[in-house]
Amino acid sequence: MTTLAREAAISRTYLYGLASGVSQDPSVRTLIKLAKALQVSPLLLFRYFADLTGAPVDAYSTAATNRAIGLRDPSDIAVFNADVTTPDQTVVMPSETFHKTWEIQNLGTRPWRGRRLVRVDGEYVIARRTAMGAPLEVVMDTHLRSLNNEILIAETLPGQPVHITMEFAAPKETCAVTSIWRIEDEHGQPCYGPEFILHVIVNVMTR
Repeated sequence: MTTLAREAAISRTYLYGLASGVSQDPSVRTLIKLAKALQVSPLLLFRYFADLTGAPVDAYSTAATNRAIGLRDPSDIAVFNADVTTPDQTVVMPSETFHKTWEIQNLGTRPWRGRRLVRVDGEYVIARRTAMGAPLEVVMDTHLRSLNNEILIAETLPGQPVHITMEFAAPKETCAVTSIWRIEDEHGQPCYGPEFILHVIVNVMTR
């Protein structure tokens, strides 16, 4: 616990408080630092401290996962392997452009053809839990501009990994910002459930 607190740059007292539920809800920046120390995606920690839900607000909660089975074909299996470039909590300058590359792998028995990675920020909200019936309090913006709102995924045979690259531009103001993407088939239908997403999370600040 001491090592984790040091790597996350937070006090042991606060970390113990988070574990026991005594400390107040952590900020997005604290979650990002803690996720980096744990070597996991920050979105996985939101499972405990915030809601990642599909719009509208009263939709069911989901938590990001690294593996998914096809909605219409159980032999269609995808796994997220790595952030090849621009890992979570990368610091970028205001208005800076950068490339994000994800690696996913086809672990199923059918080839992927005609699939696209599609931006779906408008269908998700990252927000804190609030009192029953109260509106969710949004804790992370999704106004990270991208060169395109969708991109074709190269044909991927069973067992093969594939890289997907998108160009982004950071906003002008200092903030933590994200963009959320999902895989769709050639008919524009989601291939997997809402818990299997690709995302980019960056901290925008002047170095």
